[in-house]
Amino acid sequence: MSESNSASDARASDLAEQPPAAPASMRWLLAASFAFATVLWMSGPPIAMGPLIFVALVPLLAIAEVAPGSPWKQSLYLASLVYWLVSLQGLRHAHPLMFLPWMALSAYLAIYPVLFVALLRRWRATHQNQTSRPWRNRIPFCLVAAVIWVGLEWIRNHLFTGISVLMLGHALADMPILIQIADLGGTYAVSFVIVCLNVAMLEAMNRWVVRLPASSDTPWSSLAIPSGLLIATIAYGAITMQVATEPIGKTIALLGGNQLTVYEQDIEREREIFAAYAEMALDAVANSKSEVTAVVWPESMFSGGMPWMTTGPDLAVPEFMQDPSLPPLVPDQLRFAVENNQAGFLDRATNLQLAMAASSNIPSDVAPAIIGGCGLVQYAKQPSQYSGVVWIDPAGKMAGQYAKNHLVLFGETIPLVHSLPWIRDQVPPGLGLDRGTQPERFDLDGISLMPNLCIETAVERIPINHMHQLNSRANPKLPDALLTLTNDVWFRDSAVVDHHLRCAQLVAVGCRRPILSAANGGPTAWIDSAGRVVERLPKGQSGVIEAQPRRDRRVSLYVQIGAWPAGLMGAATACGLAVLAFEFVTRRRKRHTLRGQPSTT
Repeated sequence: MSESNSASDARASDLAEQPPAAPASMRWLLAASFAFATVLWMSGPPIAMGPLIFVALVPLLAIAEVAPGSPWKQSLYLASLVYWLVSLQGLRHAHPLMFLPWMALSAYLAIYPVLFVALLRRWRATHQNQTSRPWRNRIPFCLVAAVIWVGLEWIRNHLFTGISVLMLGHALADMPILIQIADLGGTYAVSFVIVCLNVAMLEAMNRWVVRLPASSDTPWSSLAIPSGLLIATIAYGAITMQVATEPIGKTIALLGGNQLTVYEQDIEREREIFAAYAEMALDAVANSKSEVTAVVWPESMFSGGMPWMTTGPDLAVPEFMQDPSLPPLVPDQLRFAVENNQAGFLDRATNLQLAMAASSNIPSDVAPAIIGGCGLVQYAKQPSQYSGVVWIDPAGKMAGQYAKNHLVLFGETIPLVHSLPWIRDQVPPGLGLDRGTQPERFDLDGISLMPNLCIETAVERIPINHMHQLNSRANPKLPDALLTLTNDVWFRDSAVVDHHLRCAQLVAVGCRRPILSAANGGPTAWIDSAGRVVERLPKGQSGVIEAQPRRDRRVSLYVQIGAWPAGLMGAATACGLAVLAFEFVTRRRKRHTLRGQPSTT
């Protein structure tokens, strides 16, 4: 122990004798920052050169080593901002008002690489003080970097409603053997391995290319650990991809169209969209070579100007329905109107089912079920409006419905919209939906499906939490497949559509369930439980996918325990950020105190 302390003291003395390194130039910092942003962007859509992700963080790690006093924050934040603006530029197409949210979201997400480097630099600064905390020397730097990065990913997956798009692990979506570990810890697990390998790349470059001294006191561990993780990842992927799945023998028709929609859409336009999809549904059944169990319509396409209405307890007539020039409406009249709406809704669906059955070339006594994205309205003491999914069984009965649990920030929910009138006046009609609270499972004939809507697969914790809830110990009700109903036409075939698909691929592995996606504007796709895209409609093309998913009986560790390992990393990272914030405030107070003191000369 004394020898170890002596060695530590000697190293500390050597460091103290070395002259301080000169701050890095702004030119070098800009080059490194934009190298990071460029390589990271090229690793994902639309370029999609996935292997680049293994060197994307090397410039970022190099920035973490520059001398104190280097103006790295400005250059890195600028490059990160450009990266997010370019990567998410498809968001601006949704509505003229979306320019501000697009820029605000990019400005927010650009903070995370800066925080990553700040925490690494803080760790290195304390790491060099080896006499006070010698235990730090035994922690491989690659693990420190991976914990911080994954911790920051966990934080952004929860903060401000959360967003999972463009996590590091998504870059490897087209390399199935490397993403199978997502069934252990989600996309976080893939990101963890990627960060470790980036540290190994920097260590190898410093040691054998640039011929610099080792960047950590445990250089070989920063090479051996990532190498071992990579070998284990490949081995695990090769083994798990060989697990047999079972044919279910059911065909699910996924409708994919490109109907343009707007926020201020009128009823006539909604009816036109419904008619176009109804024709597509008829063609799908007529051209199918197998019996279609269900036809899936994308998000909101089944409404057709007629949302599904229900009544709840303490029914009251909303004020907007009262006409001062007429006698006041009473709850019984509203209930009667809702029942008439339900009858008309189901009559329309039944007629479509009869037409589909008649158009089929395969004789059957059972019409296809309909699963469609549809508005849901409930009148009770207070009216509620949801973006939802309805399931109409072959008998034309409403068999199930799902209310969207995760609302799109700025698209479906606006902060303070109900509190500040000036915000409410600027919001287009149709925004301000209510939030569902629980998952649902649709038990069709021979196959069970768990629906989710819109970007819920792009917020990874939503489908994982739903699966976890359905995996109750007392009465597990895990589905055979996940259904995604989305409307991505807002993004005009941009890379945002591809990012959404990649999120779904990692969710499929994390849940060990196929994902069937019916989309207006893409991505209409059939993904198997290993995250492989079995079939996908090209962007900008309408069509039908006849998915025949296979049953995977595995219950992933990720579904069983959730993301608590990543949550622990997030908590540790949050503590580190709190320390940084405290030190920043303390330094500012000291500067203000010194400025206020009188001069002694």
